[in-house]
This record gives sequence, C-alpha cells and structure tokens, in this order.
Amino acid sequence: MSASSAIQSVQHNSLYRLAAVGALLLSIFLALGAYGHFVAVWLQLAGEDTALLRRLLLMLPGVTLAGTATLNILFSKPLWQARDYALTATLTGNLAAMLYLIYLMIQGVPDHPIGVFLALEMSLVILLLGIRAGLVWPVEAN
Repeated sequence: MSASSAIQSVQHNSLYRLAAVGALLLSIFLALGAYGHFVAVWLQLAGEDTALLRRLLLMLPGVTLAGTATLNILFSKPLWQARDYALTATLTGNLAAMLYLIYLMIQGVPDHPIGVFLALEMSLVILLLGIRAGLVWPVEAN
C-alpha cells in the first residue's frame, strides 16, 4: 500500500460532504427566516419612538439567523474538503445559534416558527458532533 492511498483511505469520510450539503440547505432556510423576521419587525425598527436597546433586541434574532447562514455558506467548501477548522467553526456557530433558539423557545414567543429552525439547527449540530466524535461513513472493512 502506498502512502497516498493510506492517506486517502484515512481521510475518506462522506459525512463531511453530507454536513457541507446540509449546511448549505440550512443556510437557505436561515436566510429566508432572517428575511421574514426583518420584514415583520421593520415598521417597529423604523419607528421614531422605539428606543435603541429595543431596536437592537428586535434585530437580534434576524442577525443570528443571517450570521449563521453566512457562516455556513462560507465554510461549506472547506467542510466538503474535510478541513478541521471548518468543522470547528461551523459547529461553534451553529451551536451558538441553536442555544439562542432554545432560549427563545423557553421564553415562549407566540406565533413564531422557532421550533422549525431549532429542529433544523439541531440536526446539523448532531451531525457535526458525530463527525467530531469520530463517526465515519461509509465504513470500510480491511
């Protein structure tokens, strides 16, 4: 066995590619969610009687969704290439977004689709944690 084939067999883990595609798909939904949030709160943000702190708090969910979508788009190619830094950055960003969505779910914001975004975030985070723990697919028998 040559050194290049040994390295190739060690680095072959299709879960990185699955995570990259999942991150891109999640980015679409997160971007649409951020857009919907900003449309919903735009009149309150533009109002003159709204305090600065209130405006920032109104923007926070949309910024969180848009920021996570941007992070996922930026790191999808390195994640496809099984780069460790991309896995770490994507996992950290999506874990932070997931924790924020859990916080919003506990706060009980009525008539908002937080659960849908939380389920999508959790599925990607679980996949990324599995990769980080050493899960490999497909399993190759020697």
